[in-house]
Amino acid sequence: MDLSAYGLVPLTIKDKYLIDGILNRQDTMLSAYSFTSHYIWRDHFNFHWGIINGCLCLFAQYGDYVYMPLPPVSTEKPDSNPPLPPIILPDLFNIMDKINNNKSVSRIENIDESRIESFIAAGHKIKPGEPEYVYLREDLSNLKGNPYKSKRAVCNYFVKHYRYSYEPFEPGHASQCIELYDSWRQNRTNKVRDSFYNAMLEDSLPAHREAINNYKTLELTGRVVIIDNRVEGYIFGFERNKDIFYILLEVTNPGIKGLAQFIFREFCNEKAGYIYINALGDSGLENLRKVKLSYRPFCLARTFTACSV
Repeated sequence: MDLSAYGLVPLTIKDKYLIDGILNRQDTMLSAYSFTSHYIWRDHFNFHWGIINGCLCLFAQYGDYVYMPLPPVSTEKPDSNPPLPPIILPDLFNIMDKINNNKSVSRIENIDESRIESFIAAGHKIKPGEPEYVYLREDLSNLKGNPYKSKRAVCNYFVKHYRYSYEPFEPGHASQCIELYDSWRQNRTNKVRDSFYNAMLEDSLPAHREAINNYKTLELTGRVVIIDNRVEGYIFGFERNKDIFYILLEVTNPGIKGLAQFIFREFCNEKAGYIYINALGDSGLENLRKVKLSYRPFCLARTFTACSV
């Protein structure tokens, strides 16, 4: 499928600074407004982008279908979310509808709550998307008070019972990180008999590999926990602006009590200066939702999807 006819070009790593420069000006907490959040999924999607009617537009192609994983974003420089040009939404849905045999596939995802009026006014049906969990960094780094009592307890258990090293990720750790993900995935697959969940775990491997192997180019910060010369946990994240930091990936050996809580706390503790930590969504998984709620989020950053009229 050739998207160049619509003035779109393939997304490459060289586009990172231009695209992030535009997206970072948007007043939102959502992780989708970053180059890296999309690029690491390029094993599953062919991403194309272009400037249409003064807006940055990103398209994701899978098989014979295409959708927009991000709403159009104005390239204007003021730090604001200016209203969309009235003509742009029909133009964008026309592109998708021409490609998609089933027009119900045509959609724009990850619309910030503050921007849904433009889509409603254009007559689009709006559906709620997956919210993201946003925390006060200070809460996560200190784990103070009764609500975090159990988190502190398992962190202390880990520190007391294991001889470990918490250190910056280096390229030499990459192979062990991938091996850890594979063993963690197998453990989860054996415990959770859910085809959707297990397919999601399988699909996530290339995204983890992309981030791990290209962490420097993607400007990711990574940390690992080493026990007996083996990587038993890793965590990666990135800055969107001076106020908010995103946790992109986190995997730990489930057989090591307290390790997941420890690496999360230590990583957040390092991020002094940031006000917020965004730990992304829960993929619709009830257990993950409970875990993320147990850390007492400051807010849930809501997302919305606009479908064809």
